[in-house]
Amino acid sequence: MLKRIFAILLFVATTASAQDGTRVYEFVNITTSARQAALGGNANSAWDADPNMSYWNPAMMNERQHGQVAFNYINYLADVNFGTLSAVYALDEYNFVSVHGQYVDYGDFRGYDENDNATGDFSAKDAALTIGYAHNLSDFFTVGANLKYINSRIESYSSSAIAADFGAVFHDIDYNTNVSLAIRNVGAQLQTYSGKKEKMPVQINLGISHRLEHVPIELSMTLHDLQKFDISMPYDKNGQEVGNMRKIIDHVSVGAELFPDRGFNIRLGYNFKRGNELRLEDARTFAGLTYGFGIRVNAFRFEFGHANYYKGSNTNHFGLIVNLDRLVQGNNYWRSNPYY
Repeated sequence: MLKRIFAILLFVATTASAQDGTRVYEFVNITTSARQAALGGNANSAWDADPNMSYWNPAMMNERQHGQVAFNYINYLADVNFGTLSAVYALDEYNFVSVHGQYVDYGDFRGYDENDNATGDFSAKDAALTIGYAHNLSDFFTVGANLKYINSRIESYSSSAIAADFGAVFHDIDYNTNVSLAIRNVGAQLQTYSGKKEKMPVQINLGISHRLEHVPIELSMTLHDLQKFDISMPYDKNGQEVGNMRKIIDHVSVGAELFPDRGFNIRLGYNFKRGNELRLEDARTFAGLTYGFGIRVNAFRFEFGHANYYKGSNTNHFGLIVNLDRLVQGNNYWRSNPYY
């Protein structure tokens, strides 16, 4: 089974990497949750009660996410406002559904024509609505798919598209190991900005996480943007052409979570691509470093994540996960689900 999954990954990555050019709707690949941001920005393999994970891979849905609703807000770079919502519902022990929403508000802009004459202010906004389904094949494998509608508006122009995500997860509860494969944003535009169709932001991610047996730490590594081998800038900070080893490492992000599944978590991560490309000579910027925490109070879990880009431009991510079942059932839920 694993050999078949890797064969599919290699085929799709080879096909997609042959295409170059401008892509549209890149906002659907922005880090969505505070936890993900704190774990390096691409984490997608935590098999637990976090409903945010099922946005990145629909196969991540499981019974522990049932009744969980997540809200996230990011004050992104240049005062761009970004928010998401995720919720998961278990139909039974084998079938799950989810809904996700996200928006980006880029703010107001001043418009000018080619002669530098003011044409008035305008705004730009992006949004996407996603519904998902997952099926548990066995104690070790789950598959899933997302269907999303994407809409983008800037000034008087608008565009829309339909896209799908496909995912598979290997989850070994006995050895606390998960392998998550997702092929995202496969689709086409329904309406273009100016009559010319643009490429969809296809993304392939492979995530691996492992919880240590005798130490309360879960380690994760994500190989992101595998649809294209070369995602690096052409030259490094010294003006030298980037080599193959740098091109490989730029696909990697890593994270560690202390006290997973407890009431309080501490998280640390590193994004190699971000660190390599935003590093400055003779200045310590900690570019690529991420960190954060989560704290649970009854039916509510509060999340925070911080990502370093470069000096003066970092992002703070805020999240809230509400366990609706526990909120409604109160003490009865705690007696029947003490670890959730």
